[in-house]
Amino acid sequence: MGDRSAGGPGSDAAAGAPEVWAEAVVAGLAGAKAAERALGDALRPAMSLKEEKAQRRAEAVRAAAMGLGAAGCASAAGVSERLLASWRAEDPVFDAALSTARSLAHVHDVVPDVATNPAVLKVALDAILRGVPFIEAGALVGVKRDTFYRLRRGNPQLGALFGAAQNLRRRGASPGRKRKAGLKGYRLVRLDASESPGTDPDA
Repeated sequence: MGDRSAGGPGSDAAAGAPEVWAEAVVAGLAGAKAAERALGDALRPAMSLKEEKAQRRAEAVRAAAMGLGAAGCASAAGVSERLLASWRAEDPVFDAALSTARSLAHVHDVVPDVATNPAVLKVALDAILRGVPFIEAGALVGVKRDTFYRLRRGNPQLGALFGAAQNLRRRGASPGRKRKAGLKGYRLVRLDASESPGTDPDA
């Protein structure tokens, strides 16, 4: 990403147009998510349930390495906290990987601060783009309500990014989807050939 889109010296944000800059950044995040979904759809005939779960678990481990807790890791993986907890209970290796990633963050003083850590900010913005209310998005990355509002009011670039994410979500969501907005996670409903029809899709 060049200086103009990254908030560098020549960026729109630095030139006094944080809203224009924020809209471009958030549109890029949304476009990346759309491309990711398209790639998944293209591979879906060949991609197994096991492979899909592995991909989501890797996202959870990456979030843990940024110091995020269970809620943030689940959000980064696009699943519910309940499903993440189920995965940890059924897979000791995955559970250990999450714990080790959190320990790595702690040892290297990686702070899950939405105001200083781009990966954590991305988790919050992605949540808002999915329809998670602003305050709930803050809670996902461990920020208290008052602190999250102060960040938005006190930092023009953060405020512009949050506003752009909310505006893009409102423009793209149908009335039915708006009523159901929030972190619902996902359910693995496609069965591998080796799985029985009675398999719990949340397991």
